[in-house]
Amino acid sequence: MAAHAGIDEVVVIGPATSKSFEVVDDAEGCDFLVGSGATAPERAGRLGVPLIWDGMESDPRIAVWGASPTGLALALAARESDPRLVAVAHPDIETDTFDRTTRFPDPVGRVGVKDTLVDGRPVAEAHSPNEYAACLAVGAARRVAVVDHGMFLSGVALAAGVALANGETRPVWEGALPYLETAIEMGLVMAESD
Repeated sequence: MAAHAGIDEVVVIGPATSKSFEVVDDAEGCDFLVGSGATAPERAGRLGVPLIWDGMESDPRIAVWGASPTGLALALAARESDPRLVAVAHPDIETDTFDRTTRFPDPVGRVGVKDTLVDGRPVAEAHSPNEYAACLAVGAARRVAVVDHGMFLSGVALAAGVALANGETRPVWEGALPYLETAIEMGLVMAESD
């Protein structure tokens, strides 16, 4: 999908069909593209339009990156003064080995997590045992979590990246507040506990 002739208008670049959006043949007039998967940066580069991407690495063709459940968890943690745990569980995350277990809010529950680094930041990643996904940031004084259907959470995490498309290349957690506010406006609910 792409923003065409301004951020308020969304089009689908065909060949495709859509009941909700206009389908166009090319990216002419688009301000940016919203895409997912490993081939999205190459496609955006071919079309010559900056990309809002769910991938976890920077690239000159990308305007906003990390617009994913993992990026959402990092954005939650960026709002904490002393983040002690950043974790994400999603049905699409595959982990062969586990370093420990982490308790996510239900219906995800306690699952084995693999400790990884994303842009130099520690993230505990887990395969969700069901269709739900959870993002969790634990700070010194509170826990903040988001739990929703995995596909919905992924879609909102990607689409909310439009809030940061301003000509700079950056990950979503570097613009955490507007990114999270946009995700909330799109339907994600964040819960906080002590």
